[in-house]
Amino acid sequence: MAENVKLPDGADENKSHPPAEAPCSEEQAEETFQLSGIPVFEGCVLGHVRLLTEGELDIPHFTIEKTQTRAEFTRLRGAINTVIRELEELLGDADDSDNVVPAEARAFIDLHCEILKDPSLISETQDIIRDRLVNAEWALSMRLEDLHSSFEDIEDDYLAERIQDISQMVERVQRVLMGRRRPCDTVSKAMSDTAVILVSEDLSPADILTLKRRGDLSVAGLLLEYGSVNSHTSILARSLEIPMMVNVSGIRERVHEDDVIFLNASESTVLVNPSEEQMPALAGMSRTRVGNSRRLRTLRSRSCTTLDGTTVELLGNIALPEDVADVVKNRADGIGLFRSEFLFMNRPDMPGEDEQTQAYESVIRAMKGKIVTIRIMDLGGDKTPTAQALESIGESLEAAVINPSMGRRGIRFCIEHPKLFKTQMRAILRASAVGNVRILIPMLSRISEVLHVRNVMTQCRRELEAEGFRVADDIPVGGMIEVPAAVFCLEHYLKVLDFASVGTNDLMQFMIAADRLEPSVAGLCHPMHPAMLRMLAEVIGKAVKAGKDISVCGQAAADPFFAQYLVGAGLRSLSVDSVGMLAVKERLTQSRLDDNRCLARNLRRCASAGDVRRVVQKYQKDHPEFEPSRFVQSVLAEDFLGLDRLSLDPL
Repeated sequence: MAENVKLPDGADENKSHPPAEAPCSEEQAEETFQLSGIPVFEGCVLGHVRLLTEGELDIPHFTIEKTQTRAEFTRLRGAINTVIRELEELLGDADDSDNVVPAEARAFIDLHCEILKDPSLISETQDIIRDRLVNAEWALSMRLEDLHSSFEDIEDDYLAERIQDISQMVERVQRVLMGRRRPCDTVSKAMSDTAVILVSEDLSPADILTLKRRGDLSVAGLLLEYGSVNSHTSILARSLEIPMMVNVSGIRERVHEDDVIFLNASESTVLVNPSEEQMPALAGMSRTRVGNSRRLRTLRSRSCTTLDGTTVELLGNIALPEDVADVVKNRADGIGLFRSEFLFMNRPDMPGEDEQTQAYESVIRAMKGKIVTIRIMDLGGDKTPTAQALESIGESLEAAVINPSMGRRGIRFCIEHPKLFKTQMRAILRASAVGNVRILIPMLSRISEVLHVRNVMTQCRRELEAEGFRVADDIPVGGMIEVPAAVFCLEHYLKVLDFASVGTNDLMQFMIAADRLEPSVAGLCHPMHPAMLRMLAEVIGKAVKAGKDISVCGQAAADPFFAQYLVGAGLRSLSVDSVGMLAVKERLTQSRLDDNRCLARNLRRCASAGDVRRVVQKYQKDHPEFEPSRFVQSVLAEDFLGLDRLSLDPL
C-alpha cells in the first residue's frame, strides 16, 4: 500500500517532495540493474525504496467449543464494523480536504463498504463457525475459498475484479481479528524528506487512500510486482497522477529498503541503484518533472488564447462520471467526449435507464452549464461488454469476427440492438433537463444513420414528455468523423449534423489500412503521416466553410505540437484527456496564430515522411524554447514511418 500519497506531480498541490540526490554507495553501484514493467501513469521520479512486503498472512486455525460460538460471532461482527468505520473515516477526511482525493476513491471505498455490509458475509461465515466449530479468522478464510472456487471457472474481468475486492476486505477483517496492522499503517517515516517509491506485491484503493491521508510520507511513485492497468488501484493512481508501473517481475526480491530507484514510467523501466555518474542527470529529470507539473497547474485559471489573441476552446475527454472531477479541476470549457460505452463494460449486465440517467446527470451538474458531449455507446471492436452482458441482449458469442474494428460497432451496434439504444437515448434526454447536452454519433458512415438517430430521439422525446419527464428543447446532434466515407461526403453530412468531431485514432487506421493494434504495421498509424495531415486540414476547412462547430477528440490532439498544427489549420476546439490538457494550453498560449498557420501550411504540403521530418526539424531549430514532446521525438526518430528501412524516401 502506499502512504500519504504525495506525488511530485501533484495530487497534493500544497506540498512537494524533492527527488533523492544522495550518491549511491560502492556496494549499491555494484548492484546497478534495470527492470521493466507496464506503465499505469507515465512520468519519471528519483527516490528511495520503501518495501511493503509481508508475505501471506499466517491465519490461526483452531477449534472452539459450542459455548464459544457466540463469542466468535461477536468478534466477527466487531471486526467488520471496525473496518467499515475505518473506511468511512477515510471518506470523511476526504470531504474536508478540498477535493484532494478524487471521486474515484469514494466509489471504490463505497464498494468495499457494501461488500462488508452484505448480510451474507456475516451469516454464511457464522454458519461455518457454528457448523465446523472453528475460529472467526479461519471461518473467513474458508468462506473466501468457497467464493474463489465458485469464480475460478468464470472468464470475466468484471467478476475477477469483484473477487479481488472481496479478498482485500476479508484480509482487512482478519487483520483486525488478529491485531495485525496493515502495511500501509506501518511504513516508517524514514527518508520522508526525500521522494519515496513504494514497492509492493499489490495494493488496494483503500491502502492508497490510507497513505494519502497520512502526513508523514511523500509517495512519489508506485511499483507493483503484480496488478493490472485496469484495476481500481491503477485507476486511482492515474487520477492522482502518481507515476506507477505494474507487473514489474521479481522486484520485491531484487530491491532492498532505501535502495535508490529511478522510476521512468514513460519508458517502462526501473533503474535500481544508479551509478554515481548517472545520479545528477536522473535527479535533474526528476526535478524537471516536478517543476513542470507545478508550472502547468498555474495555467488552470487562464483562458487558452494565443499571443495574438485567438482563443481556442479546450474540452475534456472522460470515460466514467468520476473523471469529471479532473476536468473541473483543470477549468475545461466543457466535455467534448463522454465515452458512454465504458458504463456498459466490465459488468455482468447492461445498465438500465435510471442508472444511466444518474450517471449522465452527475457529469452535467458538475459542469455547471458548460457543454457536455455524450457519445452514443461505441461498443464493438476493442470495447466489448462481458459475455454475460452480451447474452442478456441476445447477442451471439459463437460467430468469430475476423476484423472487429471494422465490424458491427458504434452506431451499427446500436441499430442492431434498438431496445438497448432506446434505453440509452431516453436516459440522455432525461439528463438533458439539468444542463447543456449534445449527442455524438460514433462510427458514422451513412447519412441515414444520422436520420435514424434523430427519429429515435423524436420518439423517445414524445414518450418521455407523455410520462411527465422534462427534456431540453434543443439537443444538438453531431457525428464522429473517423471513417473515410464521412470525410469524402462531409459536405452532405454537415447538412444534417449540428457539429462534428474527428476521431484521429480510427481515422488513421482506416485511411492507411493499418491496424493500430498490430505491431508489424502500427508504426504506420502516425498522425503526422502526410495523408493524415492533408485529410485533417480538409475536414477542418469544410466544417468551417459550412459554419459548423468541429473539434478533434482523438489522442493526437493531446500533443502540444500537433495541437499547434490543428489550430494553424483552422481548428478552434480541442478535446483531450485531463492529463494532457494543461500542456496543450501552455504551448498554445505561448504560440502565435500566424506561426501556427505557417507550420500547418508547410506540413500540409509534405509528400513524404522525409518532408515531414524536415519541417519538424526546422521548426525545432527556429523555436528552441519549445522542448520536443515524445510525439515530436517519434517524428525525428530513424524509424518514423519506416524511414530506417526505406531508402527511396528522399532525405
